[in-house]
Amino acid sequence: MKQSLWHLGQLLILVLVIGSLHLATITLLNYDFPDATLFQLYAVNFIMAIFGYAMIRLAYWLKSQVEGFVFLLGSFIKFGVLYGLFFANETPAIHESQQAFLHLFVPYAICLIWEITTLAKILNQAPKNSE
Repeated sequence: MKQSLWHLGQLLILVLVIGSLHLATITLLNYDFPDATLFQLYAVNFIMAIFGYAMIRLAYWLKSQVEGFVFLLGSFIKFGVLYGLFFANETPAIHESQQAFLHLFVPYAICLIWEITTLAKILNQAPKNSE
C-alpha cells in the first residue's frame, strides 16, 4: 500500500509540474488553445493512468503474471477514450489549433512514460518462479 501511494504521488507531482509548464508555455507563446481543454486532457489522462495502475496492481496481487498484457490493454483503452472524447466529437478547440496534436500528445506521453516506468519497477520486484 505504501508503494502504491508513493507511485500515485509521483504521478500527481509529475502531472502538476508538467501540466503547469505546458500551460505556462501556451500562455507565454500565445498559442490558440483553450486552458479548459488542456486541463481536461491532463485530468482524463491522470484518471486513466490511475485506473490502469490499479488494474496492474490487481493483476500483480492475483499473481496472474499478465501485468504486461493488462498494461497494453489499458493503453489501447486510453487511446480509444481520448480519441472518442477529443477527436471524434469534432471539438472546435482541437481542430482549430495547429499545435493540437502536440497539446494532446504531451499529457498522454507523460502518463504513458510514468506507467511504463512503474510497471518496470513492479515487474522487477516480482518474485522469480523457481521451477
